[in-house]
Amino acid sequence: MNTEKTQFNLPDGCTEITILQGNAVTPLPLKEPKSLSYSGDIKAVSDYVGIRKAHAHGIQALDVTKTVVTVDKNARTIILNTDPESHYNTAVTATLSQSEELKQFGINTDTRYNRKALHKLLKFGRGYFTDRMQYDAVILGLVKIRAKTTAELEQGNNGKGSRSNIDVADTVMNDGFKDLFTLSVPLFKGFEPQNIEVEICFEVKDGEISFWLESVGLKQTIEESIDGIFAIELANVKEFVIIHK
Repeated sequence: MNTEKTQFNLPDGCTEITILQGNAVTPLPLKEPKSLSYSGDIKAVSDYVGIRKAHAHGIQALDVTKTVVTVDKNARTIILNTDPESHYNTAVTATLSQSEELKQFGINTDTRYNRKALHKLLKFGRGYFTDRMQYDAVILGLVKIRAKTTAELEQGNNGKGSRSNIDVADTVMNDGFKDLFTLSVPLFKGFEPQNIEVEICFEVKDGEISFWLESVGLKQTIEESIDGIFAIELANVKEFVIIHK
């Protein structure tokens, strides 16, 4: 066994010395840079920027010479990249999504309902009606609505091809069917409810009635709201480069 002698010069007054032995700590393995990605509602980008401005320092701070914001109104997204050319880039995606409360009604879509399905939808959506009497009238009308029998349709056909459906529509309306009502629902996630007027549309085929829901006002309100919401969110990131798609 090899022995080594080590000489220590102790300062005056020192009567004891402690020698520690052991192995060096294993260094951590090297890792590739990793970019970060976050997503949220349409306020996600402005919220992220607000927090970083208030509390971030050093490499955590946003650099106005590197940060880029990309806007796509058709996709309803705002995307912030803190440094697109860096492996350490952080991407934050903010999306303006239709609220689940509105989506469940299938308004202005290709969704079709039979009488039972529409009755169930409106029954469970009672809390969104602005007028209880209006709700009662719609539900009662759905219970009473009927289509003429095949024999009645044939008797009402005048040879022009569309007379049968007109007869059925007249009969339904005359039976007290209520086809207009108002809902109070958020249009987008994270926003307050708005009132929208909805129309129950229908067609008759082979004696069966098919329903769907339409709202002209909803389409216009959504388009106007998108412009306003995007203007507010982009005002919070106006110091960065903004690219519109």
